Amino acid sequence: MSIHPTVANRLPLLCAIALSSVPTTGAAPASRRPALVFESQNLGDICEAAPIVWHNRLVLMKCIRPVSGGTSADYVQSLEDVETGVTLSRFAQGYGLASALVHRGTLYVFASRFENGTWNDVTLFQSRDRKNWEHHTIVKQESEHLFNSSACAAGRGFTLAYETDDPKYTPFTIKFATSTDLKTWTKIPDTIFGPDRYAACPCLRYVNGWYYLLYLEHRQPRWFFETYLARSRDLKSWTLSPANPVLTPGPDDGINASDPDLIEFQGKTYLYYSVGDQRTWFRLKQAVYPGPLSEFFAGYFLPK
Repeated sequence: MSIHPTVANRLPLLCAIALSSVPTTGAAPASRRPALVFESQNLGDICEAAPIVWHNRLVLMKCIRPVSGGTSADYVQSLEDVETGVTLSRFAQGYGLASALVHRGTLYVFASRFENGTWNDVTLFQSRDRKNWEHHTIVKQESEHLFNSSACAAGRGFTLAYETDDPKYTPFTIKFATSTDLKTWTKIPDTIFGPDRYAACPCLRYVNGWYYLLYLEHRQPRWFFETYLARSRDLKSWTLSPANPVLTPGPDDGINASDPDLIEFQGKTYLYYSVGDQRTWFRLKQAVYPGPLSEFFAGYFLPK
C-alpha cells in the first residue's frame, strides 16, 4: 500500500506538494497501450502479492496483514498455487511488503520488518524447499524507514529497488542497491527515483538492456493514485512511458491502483495489483497480457 498507516500524519504534506512536480503525461489512447485482460477481480483482502514460477507452476506469494496496526503475529507471507489454491508455505512472521524471485532453484524473498508500528530495514529470506528458511538483513535503514522492495536479475548481477521515507526527499522515494550473489547488497549512492514527488511501490525488471520500473504516482491535486511506468539504462536517467498510466482505478476500485508485481509464465505476462481507498480497505486483482514480458514493456514505449 502506498500511503502507509504509520505515516498518515504526513498526508497534509503530500497534498501540499506543488502540482508542477507531478508528471503531466495524459492518458494515451487505448490503442497505444498493450491490451491487458482483467481476469480476476477479487483475490481477497490482500495488498502486496508477488507471482513466481516454482517447479513449472505459477505460485503467488501473498503478504497477509491488517490494513493498519496489529502486532507482529498478524504479519506473515503465504505461498499459494495459483491453479489449485493450495497453500504451500507460510513463513516470515512479523514481516511484510514483500517481493520474491527464484534463482537456480532457490526462492529469495525480500521483506520489511513490522515493528513499533512502522516498517524497518529490508530482510532477505531464502529457501530451496519452502520449509527451511534462512534470513538476514540486507539493507539497513539510516534516518528513514524502508517499505516495499523489488529485486531482479540484471546483467551479471542483481538490482534491488526499495521505497523510503528519507526526510531529505519527498515521501516516498525509491533508492537502489546491487548484488552479485543475492546475499550481500551495496547501496548505490546518489541514485534516487522521484526525489521531488510521491513515488512508491516499486516493481523493478531488467529486459533487453533496460530497467523498467512500475511505481505509484499520486495524481495531485486529487486524492487519486495510478501505477506508472518508467525506463532507464543506468538507474539515473529515466523516461516516462507516453502511454501512462499502466493501471488506474476502475468504477469499483476506490481511488487506488497500486503495488504492481508481474511475471512471464507460459508465454503470457501475469500482473497483480491492489485497489482500495488508501486508508481502510484493499483488494487484490489480476490482469493478463497475452504475450511475453519484453513485448509488454516495449509496447509502452512505441513511437507516436
